[in-house]
Amino acid sequence: MERIKAITIICEQELTMLTKEKREELLIDWWGIDSEDSEFEALPETLQTELLEYDEPCFDVMETRYNPLLIEALKQKFVGVKNEYLSMRLSVILRENVVVEGQPESLSVCPCCQYKTLKERGQYTICPVCFWEDDGNDEASRYSSSNHMTLEQGRTNFHNYGAAMEVGLAGIETDAKKRYYKKSIQ
Repeated sequence: MERIKAITIICEQELTMLTKEKREELLIDWWGIDSEDSEFEALPETLQTELLEYDEPCFDVMETRYNPLLIEALKQKFVGVKNEYLSMRLSVILRENVVVEGQPESLSVCPCCQYKTLKERGQYTICPVCFWEDDGNDEASRYSSSNHMTLEQGRTNFHNYGAAMEVGLAGIETDAKKRYYKKSIQ
């Protein structure tokens, strides 16, 4: 099965498990989407109009009218994810062995955990594997104000706790390491 179709099926299944609070959080996070964003074109015209004309959702967040936007939001969790991981998830959902094909998106390596998780370096993105906030620094001994520690300390914490900071463990999904490729050591 093609990657895009596999990701859509997984996201449709995840959508059914979202709480009202999580739906609202995702909608608010994604409400600024407009015609400049590639995901915008995938949305129904009525939802596109609502996005452009209103500062927030006009209806109850549980309304199915918002499902296409929520699916687009959920798809972001699967950018650059291994096909093997998608195959495993899809095989559980469909109750049959599924092989996912297609090229995963290319991601940059997190300087802390060395997993390929970042769309772009230096954009203060939180790594989903180690919870390091990427400030663009690669110097191990340089203090990172966004992480309140040096990169070396973050790496040590990742080795010891599984996260750049022990408190970051709560924000990491249990299967995060299985999702992404790790930089090969040569």
